[in-house]
Order: sequence, then C-alpha cells, then structure tokens
Amino acid sequence: MHIQTTTLQTGKPIALTFTDKPITAWGGMSMVAGYGVRIHLAETLKQHLSLGLTSPNATPAADVVLSFIVGVLTGSRRFAHIEALRHDKVLQQLLGIKRFPSDATMTRFFRRFHHREMYEIFEPLRAWQMKLLMPPGSYTLDLDSSVFERYGKQEGAVLGYNPKKHRRPSHHPLLATLGENQLVVHAWLRSGNTASITGAVEFFTEALAGLPPGVEVGIVRGDCGFGSGEFLDQLEAGGRRYAICARFTRGVIRAIAAEMGWRELDADTAVAETTFQARSWSRSRRLVVIRQRNRKNDFIRGRELFDDPAYRYQAIFTDLAQSPEEVWRFYRKRAVLENNIRELKWDYGIDGFCMKKFYATEAAFRLVCFAYNLMQGFQRAVGIKAKRTLGVVRNMVLACGAELGRDGHRMVLRLSAAGKRRELFTECCRRIFHWDDSGCVAVGSG
Repeated sequence: MHIQTTTLQTGKPIALTFTDKPITAWGGMSMVAGYGVRIHLAETLKQHLSLGLTSPNATPAADVVLSFIVGVLTGSRRFAHIEALRHDKVLQQLLGIKRFPSDATMTRFFRRFHHREMYEIFEPLRAWQMKLLMPPGSYTLDLDSSVFERYGKQEGAVLGYNPKKHRRPSHHPLLATLGENQLVVHAWLRSGNTASITGAVEFFTEALAGLPPGVEVGIVRGDCGFGSGEFLDQLEAGGRRYAICARFTRGVIRAIAAEMGWRELDADTAVAETTFQARSWSRSRRLVVIRQRNRKNDFIRGRELFDDPAYRYQAIFTDLAQSPEEVWRFYRKRAVLENNIRELKWDYGIDGFCMKKFYATEAAFRLVCFAYNLMQGFQRAVGIKAKRTLGVVRNMVLACGAELGRDGHRMVLRLSAAGKRRELFTECCRRIFHWDDSGCVAVGSG
C-alpha cells in the first residue's frame, strides 16, 4: 500500500509505505547491552532473582527486569509506556530475550515482592553494584527525603507532609547518595505520614552494611529531618563527622536570638556560631548559623525569623573544625543530591511506577535506583567525564536510528550516524567493545 503526502513547507511529494525490516529508534542501546555484558549484568540478575517461577511459559525474571530497565532508560514513566517497546524487534535481539513482556506481565512480576524478597534480592544486588562502582576510599554520604504524590488508592499512600500539593496522598522515600560520584547507596520507600527521622538510624546502618570492603563513610550531610539526638549519637559513636541542617525549634530560635557576635562575610551575608543542647540530648553540639539578606528576585535558602522579612536564616549542627563559612560552603554541596532526586523523577520516572501493593511499588522504586547507578557506570565506561543527566545521555547516545540485518552469516546493526555523531559513536563503541573500524562485528556502516 502506498500513501501520498507532501513536505510541510515545500510541498514536495513523498510516498509513505511500510517495511518489515527490524528498525529501532534506540540503536545506542547496543552500547548499554555491551556494557551489561562487560559487567555480567544478566548473569548477576539470574543468580539473585529467585522468585520461584514454575510455569514453563513464564517469562524469566531476568528478562522482565532487563525489559523494565530498558523501558526506564528510553523514557517510560508508566508500565503502559513500556508496552510500546513490545514491537521493537531490535531491542528484543539486543536483550537476548524471546519476547518483550507486556505491562500486565511486569505488574504481575512486581506483585510477587514482599518484605522478605526486598531483602533477599535487592540487598545482594546493591552490594554487587556498590563493589563494581565504588573504588576503596573515604566518601561523603548525603541523606535526604522526598515526596511522591499519588493518585488513586495504593498501600502506604496517605496524607502527610506535602509542601506542593496539600491534602494529597503521598509516599515519603529516603535516599542516600555519595557526594563524590553521586551513586544511590540506599533507598527506602515509606508511607506518606512517616516523619523524616523515623527509621533514620536503621536506614543509615543498612546503607553502611552494603558498602564494599575498603570503602568508608567519613562525613555525613543531611537535611533537618536527620537532626535528632539519637542519629547524631550514632554518628559520633562511629567516629563519623557530620553537617546536619538544624530544625528551627524554639530552643534553636532562642539560641539564635541571643547575642552571638555576627561576623560579616559581605554586605548580604553574616555567620555566627554557638553551642546548643536539646532537652533530650546527652551533650551539647556546635551550631553554625548563617544570616542572608532577603534580596528580591534572588533565591535565598533559609527561614524568616523574629518577624523580620529582611533576613533569612540557616543553622547547621556540626562537629567539623572548619570556620563557620567553610562549614556552610561544604554543606551547600549537598544540593547535588536534590538535583539527583529531580533527575530520578523527571528522567527516570521514579515516582511514576506505582501499584496497589506497597512492596510492588517499592520493588519498582528500588529497581529504578539500580538503573540510575547502572547509567553512572555506563557514562564512565564510554568516557563521559562530567556527569550528565539521563535526558542528555539519551539524546547523545541512546537515541539513534538503526537497522538490524545480516552480512553473510553474521548479524549486523547499522547505526544511522554521520559526521561528528559517527565519531562520537565510534569512540564510545571502542571503549565498550574494544574494537576498531577494521574489526567491527557489532556495527556496520554499509
């Protein structure tokens, strides 16, 4: 069947027809598949994904997980979005699977997860990934929580703290990342009415347990939800330094209102420090306070105090020996974690894969974090030095038209890339597959 159309501006006639050739818009996924072979991704998934599938017609668990990861990397935010990839025969060949699972197959797979499976499957996978991506050394651990708005009725989606959409049910996850390489070390999904500090000690203990030998957490940064005496006691008992944002309780406000001896850094910023001990604490701790002039059309973090809209205040509990301004500048680097959470939401759809069962939703949540770390390792492997968001990597590398064909008895994937884009792909492929143009068996230019 031939369909006649014309170009939009010039009116040049173009005939539309169909082809049965296997063509994909995601030819760059061949490099992700090659990276997966290098790190033995499929073998690791098969080793740890023991969900007791007994039906001979059941899609293997590793195939479902790989398909889900590919769906996330290609921009899916819902299980229904992944359904479109079922017709992509090239991706099916790259993954080495017999058939691409439907959205119903994926949701049934995730519903198999309960509390026991979360630990028996994801903890070994997390330990394997951390060992693969974290060289020995001392790291800074950043802690934060977020809010995922939910629609409909799901387990754990209840009313709680929601700064943007009040009275909207939500989940309240915890995340821990490394300040040096921005890997997600650990993640929990929690009910929407859970306070930030709830379970923080256990979460931190689990995060440390998954670190490989030779890796140490030297400094911990966190938002005000982690400023409890119990959590600070745990950090001090383990000999770890910290910079934790202080919650503006009445006692903290009274300490700031006292004569503190402000020191001007510039015309708009001043710093001071004191010691503070809450009633439930066993000891006093250093409190660094920052005061910034509230300028118009300028984003200033902090809170207004003392009915004075001219200034905003921040306070940080710390045992670091640096000057107050150095502590403040060091703590501000924790903002990278907030950017990572935004990337997880916007590019990876971490807040989009929601099911009625809580542990099913948490399994998808944890698997998205696994895919995020996978892409950080992939970027290093292809030589991308400065971290790029998935949206940039998707446009740079993953999105590339390609045709799957044959050259004699061997299968060939022909990428549609010319000029500088071909040079980029050639360099990425050289790093992944360790070949040159004369010995290429994965990609052809014919």
